[in-house]
Amino acid sequence: MDFLKHHHRHHSSATSHRSISDADSQLDEFHSPLRADSPLRADDISSTSTAVIAVTPLKSPLSKTLNPSHTVNVAPLAKSPAPAKEEAVSGGGAGKGWRRSEVMVERVQLGFRVCEMVLCLIAFSVMVSDKTKGWSGDSFDRYKEYRYLVGVNVIAFAYATFQAIDHAYLLVYAKHIVTYSLRCHVDFLIDQILAYLLVSLSSSAATRVDDWVLNWGKDEFTKMASASVVMSFLAFLSFAISSLISGYNLCDQNSF
Repeated sequence: MDFLKHHHRHHSSATSHRSISDADSQLDEFHSPLRADSPLRADDISSTSTAVIAVTPLKSPLSKTLNPSHTVNVAPLAKSPAPAKEEAVSGGGAGKGWRRSEVMVERVQLGFRVCEMVLCLIAFSVMVSDKTKGWSGDSFDRYKEYRYLVGVNVIAFAYATFQAIDHAYLLVYAKHIVTYSLRCHVDFLIDQILAYLLVSLSSSAATRVDDWVLNWGKDEFTKMASASVVMSFLAFLSFAISSLISGYNLCDQNSF
């Protein structure tokens, strides 16, 4: 009888252990990733971890300053100044703020103004002194062509002298002696007029000298008159170049 009770108790204990082990194996099989209907499949675990990694934003030191909900206004880059066409000349006087070409033009114009002044002075001085004595003596003031030459050369000499002084003053002090808005226009106009008058008087005076030589031959009077005509023609060439420079200054002023 005791043997039967002991056998029954042992069988019940073995049965209970077997049922517990079966339950544990079923639970492990239920949670195994190899099962198709397992809630912990390997695919689900990898996708879930990937999703978590993708969604989670990376924290940056700039996250506190840059708020994605706010629009960041980026100021446009300042435009760099256009390079100067020509290098500005440094130094005192007229060099401050001037382009090198402007200084060169002023120097060239000053040189031609000095040439005009000297040539006109020689032209009218020689003609005024053109007087001979004796029974065949003659004087320039008896002929309108020579008087015309003296008058225009005196005016041209005065104008060239003023222009030479003004250009020298401009190169030293960077301003004109007399300043007005139409200066370039007036300079260009006067240069054109004086150039025309000088070539006109040169041709008329040369015609008078040629007529004298054909009638009376060459003498001291005609030689001095011819020298005055040559100086007047050279003065015309100088004024013609000055008129070109004045026209350049006029166009350069209108271009700004």
